[in-house]
Amino acid sequence: MRKWEELTEDEKMIITTMQRQEIGPDELLQRMRNSGRMDEQALAGLRKALDDVRDFLVH
Repeated sequence: MRKWEELTEDEKMIITTMQRQEIGPDELLQRMRNSGRMDEQALAGLRKALDDVRDFLVH
């Protein structure tokens, strides 16, 4: 398991934002898909990033 200090700034920002908004990975992905700002390739990258930091996510 990675330590918090080893995460990138982007990963830390995603985790912090999700905690503040009290949303899980699935809801974040759905919100991004609905916003139309990300194509399927970008969503796949976000999904992988969320899997990489899953241990830090509290749901």
